Amino acid sequence: MLRFFRLRRVQRWPEDWLRNVQGIFSQVLSLLIHNWAFLSFCVFIFLSGTALSGTKIKHDPQGFFGIPWGNSLADRKDLKEIDASHSLHIYTLKQGGPHIGGIPMESVKLYVLENKYARALFRYQGASTHTSLLQHLETRFGKTDRSYGRMMRGLNQQYTWRGPETEISITYHGFRERGFLTAESRVLAPLLLNIYEDYSD
Repeated sequence: MLRFFRLRRVQRWPEDWLRNVQGIFSQVLSLLIHNWAFLSFCVFIFLSGTALSGTKIKHDPQGFFGIPWGNSLADRKDLKEIDASHSLHIYTLKQGGPHIGGIPMESVKLYVLENKYARALFRYQGASTHTSLLQHLETRFGKTDRSYGRMMRGLNQQYTWRGPETEISITYHGFRERGFLTAESRVLAPLLLNIYEDYSD
């Protein structure tokens, strides 16, 4: 009888030990998950705050790429329409590549809503192009917080300039060395969201 009791205790001890280890592991894992979630949340708030605050534009250009907001692009001989749906039309250059301040971009799309120029989207590639573009935009529209860009090096970097009529932003993906420059009318561009919502219905 005593031998049987000892045998049962010997057999149960590994089970109890394993159950304790599993409990400790679960607690540690839960702690890590919660701390990681908190850290991710803090990073998100930091990035959002930086992006949302932006840099105030010294002199609002009231347009971009040499074209005032609200203009029609239908009669421009240097542009061609590449897509259209209802009230939204998208144009690009007929020949050559676009340049911003003498800096070559890969491509450009100009968005026109209800025959009014509302947004310009440029794609570019390379760290040197990104640096030159950032310097050009800072010279023209105002100095940004470079410490944010340096701290986020290798991750997505975003810089934004805001004026009464114009919002300009660049987003750079460090791992792929690809970037986007967006300039849009603060009055007309929000209406594009309504168009996209109609398409998704």
